Amino acid sequence: MPIHAGSEAAEECRPGCGACCIAPSISSPIPGMPNGKPAGVRCVQLDDANLCRLFGDPRRPAVCRRFDYDAELCGDSRDQALARITALEVAT
Repeated sequence: MPIHAGSEAAEECRPGCGACCIAPSISSPIPGMPNGKPAGVRCVQLDDANLCRLFGDPRRPAVCRRFDYDAELCGDSRDQALARITALEVAT
């Protein structure tokens, strides 16, 4: 999933991370989760390899399509990404 990182070099999501599919709340409907999902709850569309089953599918929520990889936010590991996205969720 190529996306920009706010630096000159383009970076990609960490394969198998899935932090952005767990930590934030999503208020829009998701197939299988018609009321969205609360923060800290694993999206039903996240597979066992922590990859989105809806990637490239028009049913994927717009908020998910707009969520870009960011090196500062995602950190150096999945654990850092979960902690940082959770902190943002709590702060907002």
